[in-house]
Amino acid sequence: MKKILVISAGRSDYDRYYPIIDKLNKKKNIKLYLFLTKAHFHKKFGYTVNFINKKFNIVKKSNQRSDFKEISEDFVADLDDFINTVKRLKPKMLIVLGDRYEMLLGPIACIPKNIPVIHFYGGAVTEGATDELVRHAITKMSHYHFVALSQYKKRLMQMGEESWRIKNIGVHNLNLIKSMRIMSKSILSKIFNFDFFIPYCLLTFHPVTLELANINSQLKNLIKAIKEHKLNVIVTYPNSDPRHNIIINTLEKQFKNKKKFLIIKNCGFKNYTSILKHSKFVIGNSSSGIVEAATLKIPSINIGTRQNGKYKPLNVINSNYSKKEITKSVKKALNTNFLKKIRKIKNPYESKVSLDKIANFIVKLKINDKLLRKRFVNIKL
Repeated sequence: MKKILVISAGRSDYDRYYPIIDKLNKKKNIKLYLFLTKAHFHKKFGYTVNFINKKFNIVKKSNQRSDFKEISEDFVADLDDFINTVKRLKPKMLIVLGDRYEMLLGPIACIPKNIPVIHFYGGAVTEGATDELVRHAITKMSHYHFVALSQYKKRLMQMGEESWRIKNIGVHNLNLIKSMRIMSKSILSKIFNFDFFIPYCLLTFHPVTLELANINSQLKNLIKAIKEHKLNVIVTYPNSDPRHNIIINTLEKQFKNKKKFLIIKNCGFKNYTSILKHSKFVIGNSSSGIVEAATLKIPSINIGTRQNGKYKPLNVINSNYSKKEITKSVKKALNTNFLKKIRKIKNPYESKVSLDKIANFIVKLKINDKLLRKRFVNIKL
């Protein structure tokens, strides 16, 4: 029996993980464990541990501090907890995804024990966030890589990674979206006690970790621009990065009219996908506007620098933080000609590799000297 340990830092990475870890969990010779970090257990973010499928073996954290004031203190407490988990479970393999700082727990604890690390979705670029540093650090600490685009594979090779360690698989939750039965506006209206038949936009705005001093002005312009248009607004909570409280408090203060504005802490994958599908456009700086929205043919207004460097499909409209530019972008998102254009786009992030192939590859991956002994490949400059 091969034990595989997976780290999840929040709802967003769990949604990306789910199709793959679900396949792995069904394998007879695999015992899969989920190590959940703090945001999953926090009431503020909707206690998302309740949304995680109960068929997974969940490793719950023992150190549950009630605040998010000091990331470094949280990280130290989490690391101690994770090291003890590794000692107890003795996993044969670790799987991490993306670029949240919590993902660093895994490689730090597992590398000294020669436990191989598999990293999903490295190679991307997000120049406006400290996630950029974390993502590339995890790349160098990982033994095998599954990436979302061919150019991301090239980027890992630029970082000295051997080509045989990298496989381009696309983003598999997009396949779930394509086959999903979208919930009707009537059902959503009953679930959230909100009228989904009135046109609305979907807003998700995360802290830009390299621009935290400017967060108030960024929000002020965004809110002013949205309120100029007679659309209802559905807001989903930001992630747990520093200054998330400012975003939450500002949005709740500005969007008080419960007939026009709905604020959701956590709505789950199917609800979120259905809300996105019925929206006029998605606006903010979330990666879902870059990756998922294109599959649903929904316009996405990407504000600011958080997603700078990430490949963007043709449904994405880039805007700076000025009210004038945001207003201009909203008009484009509602333009009939633009809507006709994006109905024909293909999402480059959609996967062409079957889940079974990926799961079988992970199961059969040989843990040997070749895998564990990394070689830096020099490129000619």
